[in-house]
Amino acid sequence: MGSAAACMLPIRRTAAQAAVPPSRTVTMAIIGYGGRCRQMLPVFLGQPGVRFLAVCDVMGERRAAAKKAVDDYNGNKDCVAYSDFRELLARPDIDALYIATGDRWHARLSIAAMRAGKDVYCEKPIALSIAEGEAVMRASELYQRIYQGGVQRRNVGNFVTAMKLASSGRLGRVHTVHAGMAGMGRSRTNTYLPEQPLPPKDVIDWDMWIGAAPMRPYNEQYVRGGWHQQYDFHGDLTEWGSHTVDLCQLALGRELTAPTRYVPVSETELHAFYPDGLKMVMRRNGFKDSCAIRLEGDEGWVETDDSGSVYVSDPLLLEGHSIRHESWTRPVAHPAEFVACVRSRLRASAPADALHFSHVACHAATVAYHLNRELTFDLATCTFPGDEEASKRLVRSNRAPWLL
Repeated sequence: MGSAAACMLPIRRTAAQAAVPPSRTVTMAIIGYGGRCRQMLPVFLGQPGVRFLAVCDVMGERRAAAKKAVDDYNGNKDCVAYSDFRELLARPDIDALYIATGDRWHARLSIAAMRAGKDVYCEKPIALSIAEGEAVMRASELYQRIYQGGVQRRNVGNFVTAMKLASSGRLGRVHTVHAGMAGMGRSRTNTYLPEQPLPPKDVIDWDMWIGAAPMRPYNEQYVRGGWHQQYDFHGDLTEWGSHTVDLCQLALGRELTAPTRYVPVSETELHAFYPDGLKMVMRRNGFKDSCAIRLEGDEGWVETDDSGSVYVSDPLLLEGHSIRHESWTRPVAHPAEFVACVRSRLRASAPADALHFSHVACHAATVAYHLNRELTFDLATCTFPGDEEASKRLVRSNRAPWLL
């Protein structure tokens, strides 16, 4: 894992990248220059035939830093910095966006971008509610845009190996899967911080920063990372579940469905069950590293995580497998695939419909976890039948003018 300082180092365009014919150039822009974008922007900049034209952030210092990063790489001062994403989306010369804002903006920005004819690579979670996720999925279908969610472990070798073992039959009938939930319970509630003087709009556009979430007084802690502890801004179990639940569903071949029964066990564990009885264990503890998954079958098990290691019940299970690993902080395969799909118009490996259903599982689990009671979920209606209180918790704020 590279240090934060290493992630900030400028990267220069190579001769091979500069030689890509202009007709194949993919023009891009970024929205949201936080910590994740600082990790990923050098990866996107380094893709052959990719040229960044613009950046957007509601915070002045981040706008300036993003523009400098792009200008330093391009060797000029041509990158345009915007505070309002709508001005950026109006540009016809931009093919695709990298969206790396806080969670509350992911769905709305993705939909607006696809409506404007842009392809989208968006960090996870793709949405803060089931309704938002469905709207992202429908927009991708309606506008025929390439959508790639930032669940990069779908393309990381050790995770691919584990999923292949499960789908190959080597484990026998898979009966239980485990999804690591490192941030479980991180944002169960909201705590309004003391109001501080609101900076000028060119320093931070507070109304735009809040987005569709309920308005609250300004406090600098929110914008410096404190939003992760606030449920209005954060998806709780979607933080890690958008990776690990997604990987489990992909391994099971159940990308377009979700569990229908959710049973909280403790502060650190919840069990979910598919209609046929297959069990998913969402748990915070007991793994060796972050973003772990464990797949258990009648004839063996496999487990892997961000360390790159693959653990198995029997070493023979790994015969014939060569494991490729790359750091989750600056993965190359996943964004490279997105750029290739922008050119080819082929479906990306982390499309909106598959990610929507893994998020459905996370949203339903979050409600059961917060209420601390067993819930039955209806996939047809996306509600908890007979439980009005639980069903209401599936709905998120839709503050004007940022309506879906």
